[in-house]
Amino acid sequence: MNILAIDTATEVFSVGISTAAGNFCFEAEAGKSHSELLFDAIDGLTRLARIEREDIDVFACIKGPGSFTGLRIGFAAVKGLALSLGKKIISVPSLDCMAYRFKSFTFLCVPVLDAKQHRFFAAFYRNGERLTDYMDCTAEELARGITEYLGRAAPSEPRIALLCGGGAELAYNAVSGFLSGVNLLSDDSRTGRAPLLLQYIRKSGMLKNSEDERFSAPLYIRKSDAEIKRASALN
Repeated sequence: MNILAIDTATEVFSVGISTAAGNFCFEAEAGKSHSELLFDAIDGLTRLARIEREDIDVFACIKGPGSFTGLRIGFAAVKGLALSLGKKIISVPSLDCMAYRFKSFTFLCVPVLDAKQHRFFAAFYRNGERLTDYMDCTAEELARGITEYLGRAAPSEPRIALLCGGGAELAYNAVSGFLSGVNLLSDDSRTGRAPLLLQYIRKSGMLKNSEDERFSAPLYIRKSDAEIKRASALN
């Protein structure tokens, strides 16, 4: 089964194709240029993989949270390609995908994205299982959540929290001052998540299911700046 995976959720843009011959991936610090790179990257990877777009069985993307514009671009591309070719769509939440790398670890895993405005998108995981809702929080709120969760853990469980993902270093510096008695680790990775998304989809059993492309949509846990401004103008 051939899979195309797209990650446009952050400034680091990545695309990957998985076939029986192996994985073929591309990534770049794209800033806000995702739409300019996307289809050239897809065409380049299909040539490397020696397949056509029509040979792709599943079109996948990172669902969010993340950049409002980036997520819309990724979803529009995946839905357009899947609909035109009659193929399956799969979308995966950003934080779930980030935590998947550490599914074999027993300590608290906290994937983090920089949500701007001195806030973070985050969630708590252990052994790859999500323990909390997706959060839009300040550094102090994130630190309080880590302290409270580790305080409820069994005495035998280590008081270790790993911050991972593109916002890990920023979050580490921001929350350290609010924590005590916690061994805080950081795995700051600004790499694109398309290769990890391919692995996640193949090993998680998601290929057995397919989303209804008519209702598939990005995961937003915060209103956009435009929505906030409109609401303020009406009040």
